[in-house]
Amino acid sequence: MDAMAQAALWFWLPVALIPLGIWIFLSSKESLQRRMGQAMALLGLTGVVLSPWTVPESPSIAAGHLVGFLIGPAALLLAGLYLVAFSGNVAVGKLPKSDRRLGVMAFLIGFVWFTGMHWWNLTPSLDGEVNRYWLVFWPTFLLLLTCLCSASALSLRVIGDRRTKESNVLWFVSGFVFSLIVLAMTIDGSAVDAASFRYHLWLAGADLLGTAVGFAIAVLVFGGVIMLHERSLEEPPSVHPPTPKEFEHVAAIVSANIGGEESE
Repeated sequence: MDAMAQAALWFWLPVALIPLGIWIFLSSKESLQRRMGQAMALLGLTGVVLSPWTVPESPSIAAGHLVGFLIGPAALLLAGLYLVAFSGNVAVGKLPKSDRRLGVMAFLIGFVWFTGMHWWNLTPSLDGEVNRYWLVFWPTFLLLLTCLCSASALSLRVIGDRRTKESNVLWFVSGFVFSLIVLAMTIDGSAVDAASFRYHLWLAGADLLGTAVGFAIAVLVFGGVIMLHERSLEEPPSVHPPTPKEFEHVAAIVSANIGGEESE
């Protein structure tokens, strides 16, 4: 089997199984199909993580290598956010308040883990070099996180109801992440220097800005098409008022259903 076929079998096929399994899990109502979707997604994720050993000569394994490094801290971050979000002031699916401390601890451990992948000896390296996808992921993650936290904090302050505390927490997280960006731009990491981080940070900013502009244009175009389509529609014909014969027919039906003998 040639290298291209091996990469398709041991890397790209597992990659395709992940969204397929998630789609089956979310769209199916039967428990058997949902379990099948979970198994497919888990099998695909396992195949991607194992790709550095199954197809070590393929250049695509850098993505699987990075996914393997990100599973641990990402799981802690997501679990922490879930526990913090659903142990607070929510209407449905509320968790005990004691879970909030556990969620905060999990989030902090996951974030410190991510930070250690830049400043400590935890940087994802492949064949003696820093994983090129990590150079793209890390500045993009920090920049996107601070933007999302700032936007969420502003939204809670403007349209939220009694969400001042949550808004302040998000402002603090946004400021903390922004301070990490400034530190990474000025202080070299264990394997990535400040100049390289700044270079990829500007690229990440351009990518996010382009994505935001493209999304805004898509929304405007969609809204414009809907507006033009509605304007092109003819007004529906007006309904003529009921005739006396129709009034008599309605009165007969009403009297037959709700009428009764008068009490003496």
